[in-house]
Amino acid sequence: MATGQTGSIYDIGYRKYDGPRLGRAHAVRSLFLHSLRSSFGIGRGGRAKIAPLVLGAIACIPAVAIIAAQALFRQFPGGGALDDELPIRYDTYASTISLFIILFCAAQAPDLFGRDQRHSLLSLYFARALRREDYALARLAGFMVAVFALQMLPHLVFFLGQVLLATDVLRGVTDDLPEMAAVVVQAVLTAGLLGGISMAISAFTRRRAYAVAGIIAAFIIPSIVAGIVIGIGSLGLGRWLVLLSPTSVLEGTNAFLFGTPAGGLFEGFILDVPDLAFFGAAAIGIATSVAVTVRRFRGITA
Repeated sequence: MATGQTGSIYDIGYRKYDGPRLGRAHAVRSLFLHSLRSSFGIGRGGRAKIAPLVLGAIACIPAVAIIAAQALFRQFPGGGALDDELPIRYDTYASTISLFIILFCAAQAPDLFGRDQRHSLLSLYFARALRREDYALARLAGFMVAVFALQMLPHLVFFLGQVLLATDVLRGVTDDLPEMAAVVVQAVLTAGLLGGISMAISAFTRRRAYAVAGIIAAFIIPSIVAGIVIGIGSLGLGRWLVLLSPTSVLEGTNAFLFGTPAGGLFEGFILDVPDLAFFGAAAIGIATSVAVTVRRFRGITA
């Protein structure tokens, strides 16, 4: 008699799925919402929520501190006159929290593309209604919206504080709405440029550490190079190298939107670059990062 192992066949009642199929649009929308939620750690473990919560809270601290100081000063005669001397205003808030936006991009962007590549999930995505372009664009859009939300949160806190401190709330709203329009445009540019570059870098590596290092280098090294070139006296070349620095480009767009001089490392030089050049550089950076990301997943082996 045979002594080898034997097996049994069981009827587990397998049936082909014949229910409704929601299609490509639903798949794109679901992946977009998943990317947005994942950027803030929603639906993931507690450790994934630490970075977005801490960075979001720190970004709001200047707004809360300035509002508290204004409320205190207005208790004294002539205290309202100090509002024009505040170090934190609508035109300076974006540069104040720029470091936290960069850290958010470096901390969260590598997870969206990196985890799918590390755990070989791309073949599952592409086996469904999603196309490769859909996958890349949905992930990109979800993260860009997350960066936009983080950029707008402290500005909204500051806006509400200014409105509530006004003697006439309705007049406070109408006075600050033009400033908020510029804030929204700047937040869109920030989300598109910083979020797009971060995701483009993350698309090319499965290793989180490599992606984090690449993102930080992309945001810091160009400004350092431009500063060195300007420092050694090559002002003409240095002024145009500023356009290769995402942070300097955003500083230039912010200065144009609020009608204020651009500060920072390139003060005195950045103003010699045409205003439209900053918006052109931002548009080119956003378009290039999107194109590079889409092309990456068109040719990737799942």
